[in-house]
Amino acid sequence: MWVDSWQMECCGDPFAVGDEVTWFLDDRTDLAWCEAVLGPEVAGRITHAEEHHEDGGELPERTGRVVSISRALCDYAPTTGDRRFLHPVPGSSVLVAVDRSDEEDGAAPRGLTFIGWVVDLELLEVDHPAQV
Repeated sequence: MWVDSWQMECCGDPFAVGDEVTWFLDDRTDLAWCEAVLGPEVAGRITHAEEHHEDGGELPERTGRVVSISRALCDYAPTTGDRRFLHPVPGSSVLVAVDRSDEEDGAAPRGLTFIGWVVDLELLEVDHPAQV
């Protein structure tokens, strides 16, 4: 699943591998954006996006256990003649495995911008767990 950096930077709580979290999950993820920025292999693992704000109230609230966390970073550049507007550069992303969302990895390449997390979340169901 995908967690935008701005969602948590604004008003979210840090999360860690092994934590139980309750989030609003949106299955209408922008897969074209994910594929362009993160690559097809990573995008293929993303089935939901976490929605942290008020408009998430219409989405299903799900509880799960965090199995793994990867910080996603990418390069930004202008895509038009107007150099004021920067966009993620397709294929420039790097994933860095971390144990906590508030952990930064000094080994991450410099010059890249942190954009969010790819999280493996095991949904906690009474009858059967599932991965998102």
